[in-house]
Amino acid sequence: MQNPRIRMIERHQAPAELAAIYDRADYAMIDGQVPGPTLFGNQIRALAHHPELLKALIGVYEAFAASPTVERKLVELGVLICSRVNACDYCLQHHTPLARASGLSVAQLNCIEAGNWGDRRDLWTEQEWLVIQYAEAMTREPYKITDKFFAELHRFFDDRQIVDMTVRFALCSAWNKFNDALGLDTESAFGHAYAEIRADLQKYGGRPH
Repeated sequence: MQNPRIRMIERHQAPAELAAIYDRADYAMIDGQVPGPTLFGNQIRALAHHPELLKALIGVYEAFAASPTVERKLVELGVLICSRVNACDYCLQHHTPLARASGLSVAQLNCIEAGNWGDRRDLWTEQEWLVIQYAEAMTREPYKITDKFFAELHRFFDDRQIVDMTVRFALCSAWNKFNDALGLDTESAFGHAYAEIRADLQKYGGRPH
């Protein structure tokens, strides 16, 4: 468990205008299901120092949710790759259960957990592999992404989808840095959900499931 480096603003300390946001974030587990990736409680409690910024950032993700263009499984795949490259435990513990719920297999998650997705090309469809390559290149060395690679992306995605993925993966890296710099800890519900997935990974040893 980490120690946050700033004061976390609890619901009773937050401006009344943020009450609905806290309500949504506090439903961390409903019937055993984790929520969507836009309302992680400790990020809310940190960002509440700047209410307008918090509302604006939530608005970005609400825009994605209102008009999704990229399959959720592919978004979660790219987010996990970014978070693994950046070694952000907070995001890995949140998005691994979300990725599992969106359709990634235990074998695929095990590969991401181990950081050896490049050694298991057999686990990925051509489309998934392009998302992995794009997310990794954006996180490591975006200036090395080539026009040739973009031609491959355009075989599967239109301009709007590519823009949406680019924003999602860029924001993911920003969140990775935000979480780690401030020492944010994973909320207990997400920690439990991640622990269950980890047990699956150990049980099945990366075999498709």
